[in-house]
Amino acid sequence: MRLRPIMMTSLATIAGSLPAALALGPGAETRVPMAVAIIGGVIMSTELTLLVVPCVYQALARFERPTVD
Repeated sequence: MRLRPIMMTSLATIAGSLPAALALGPGAETRVPMAVAIIGGVIMSTELTLLVVPCVYQALARFERPTVD
């Protein structure tokens, strides 16, 4: 349900950082490390959000006690 907005936001951030990462334009070589760090961080956080967190949540849900009404 939340896959599309997360992927659109992540891809837009990566696409916006791509010109700086490719060092296009005068003086852009000083911004390359920052752009690479942004792209890497967005990729890692997207993987964590979409893959790791749901898997950990499901693994921990096994230990949940049933509630008594």
